[in-house]
Amino acid sequence: MSSWVNAILVAVLLLDLLLSVTSRLSVLIRGFAVQAAGIAFLALLIEGFDSRHAWIVAGGTLALKAVAIPYFLNRAVIRTNARRELEPLVSYGTSLLLAALGVLLAFALAARLPMEARRAGLLIAAAAFATMITGLLLLVTRTKALTEVVGYLVLENGIFLFGLTLLGRMPLLVEMGILLDVFVGAFVMGIVVYNIHRTFDHIDVSALTTLKEDEP
Repeated sequence: MSSWVNAILVAVLLLDLLLSVTSRLSVLIRGFAVQAAGIAFLALLIEGFDSRHAWIVAGGTLALKAVAIPYFLNRAVIRTNARRELEPLVSYGTSLLLAALGVLLAFALAARLPMEARRAGLLIAAAAFATMITGLLLLVTRTKALTEVVGYLVLENGIFLFGLTLLGRMPLLVEMGILLDVFVGAFVMGIVVYNIHRTFDHIDVSALTTLKEDEP
């Protein structure tokens, strides 16, 4: 594995820690975009720059996850005027501790994989697991809908990163279908976020737990 691959994977792990502690939605979105761009570049490094398959996957990932989706998320931030996540369910210090433990757990899980599953190296499997754990952490510990959307996207980054270990064996149509599903999912969640803001004048999803059906 080249030093460039190792450097990008270390950056992915550091971004996981950053995403777990930042309260600013703009930083959260940029962190996701940078992480997605790094994963797109990894496709070329792992499969080689002469692989047309790798170029298509990298280009699609870069266009959708590093450019298009962050653009729409930033527009949602502006329209809802939601700048920060001020009251998460778990404090940011605890979130950082959980993310760090998640990285350790990711390496433990990666070490237990069969050699065929981690043929591209232990670090790429560990980074993939750590990114999935970070995405789940954002989903369950944050209250703003936009933050949870980013959590879902970070979780998908981890899944996609693990899929890069099998890039040469996965049909291109399947990979493009996955990217399309991610884009459609983010688009639908953006509509949901807008409607939550229009109805409640904020995007704190914790308020949804108080909803109940009116008695006849």
